[in-house]
Amino acid sequence: MTIVIKKRGRPTNEELAMKAARNVKVQRSDAEVLQDLKDRFGILSVLTKGAVQQNIRAATVTGAPGVGKTYTVEKILSEAHKSKGIKYDIIRGAISAVNLYKTAYELRKAGSVLVLDDADSIFNDEDALNILKVLCDTSDTRKVSWKKESQALREDDVPQSFEFEGSIIFISNLDFQKFVEEGRNKYAQHFEALISRSMYLDLRLHSRNEIAVWIEYIAKDGMLFRREGITPTQGQQALAFLKKYRDELRELSIRTLLKTSQLIKTHDNWETMARILLVKSH
Repeated sequence: MTIVIKKRGRPTNEELAMKAARNVKVQRSDAEVLQDLKDRFGILSVLTKGAVQQNIRAATVTGAPGVGKTYTVEKILSEAHKSKGIKYDIIRGAISAVNLYKTAYELRKAGSVLVLDDADSIFNDEDALNILKVLCDTSDTRKVSWKKESQALREDDVPQSFEFEGSIIFISNLDFQKFVEEGRNKYAQHFEALISRSMYLDLRLHSRNEIAVWIEYIAKDGMLFRREGITPTQGQQALAFLKKYRDELRELSIRTLLKTSQLIKTHDNWETMARILLVKSH
């Protein structure tokens, strides 16, 4: 039998056209972007309340940094703690496997909520990752085990296994779906596992235009500026600065707007200072 191997040459015009069509993104108006973002942040609130009510076991939330993901979750949990006495803990940044196990044990009862915020280093720790997958599991019983020797667990009288009946919310700045679709990132399979095991909410705050639309909406009611002690006129100046340098800012986020507001009330020459401090050098 003769095996014919076809040599792959340059792609045809038809193939190039098909590839281009797949990559074309429909341009949305700012009004459409805003409505979509309002819907998605509304879902984030519902998922968080669902975690408190023991209806949502696990949720994974992704979106750009500094846009209000953690603020939205923490506000709801804080109110639930005051009104219903629910237990919750927000772990920001890195956490070891044994401390994740220990924290999950402390929040094991139904109605308790564990939040991991910007803890992407967990993907480099196989033990921590395995615990996270169990916590996010959809099965009726989520039994977590730690069969290794641990002085820390012994000292705190934490058993080697327990049933986790609480809820977990994993917040990340990474676009999990994009990495999964591309398949090239070494963490793609872990992202896919979390998407499969939890309620996955992509806030779709990945482009600068989307972030700019959301920041303007957040600042619209003026509460943010009042909290910073600046006038509505100064607030509009801050927003105008972000719009002017939108594509050149080191980071476009609510934090950047707050930094600009702080500079406005600090010095008359605030715009020059803001440009030096917040805009990328060329």
